[in-house]
Amino acid sequence: MQNYIWDFDGMLFDSYPHITSAFLKALYESGKEADYDEAKALLEITYATAYERYNVTEEEKAAFRSHEHNYALRPIALPFENTVRTIEELFSRGKKHFLYTHRGRESSQYYLEKHGLARFFTAFVDSSMGFLSKPAPDAINWICETYNLDKSETVMIGDREIDVLSGKNAGVYGCLFTKKENVETAADFIIDDIIQVLKLDENN
Repeated sequence: MQNYIWDFDGMLFDSYPHITSAFLKALYESGKEADYDEAKALLEITYATAYERYNVTEEEKAAFRSHEHNYALRPIALPFENTVRTIEELFSRGKKHFLYTHRGRESSQYYLEKHGLARFFTAFVDSSMGFLSKPAPDAINWICETYNLDKSETVMIGDREIDVLSGKNAGVYGCLFTKKENVETAADFIIDDIIQVLKLDENN
């Protein structure tokens, strides 16, 4: 495999605890309460899923985004244990990295720069670019066309099925990162630790 397109939240960074904390804070400020585990599980599916469950208003969404951009709000978002090592090793092998996230540019760049990862990426696709959301293939097609990538040597890696499907819909490989067992998925590969991508690279 030559080209790696990465999701951000829940894939490169263990950010959902921080996201959930920001979400619950926004709800609390408007007089709502939510169970942490339930809210986190819903946010991990999509933000829209959580918004629907808790009837989130536009004002609450704005408050949520504000709290999410408070990088000091605990628990802070950090790379997974083997993220930096995996990205560095693949880069040293001559592989190309791309980011495809629904997160905004400011926050994704902040985290990647803070942890010394930005320099390993050829390009970034974020919400500011206006592509249709995953599982639409548009952003991945744009990456492949813009950077002349061979789709048979390209994989989309993320922690949600919409990540996998965005890759599959674009005609590249899909890799699912999950610690759940017996998951129904369209993924070509399944990993439960990002370090396993190094083996995937060696075997494909």
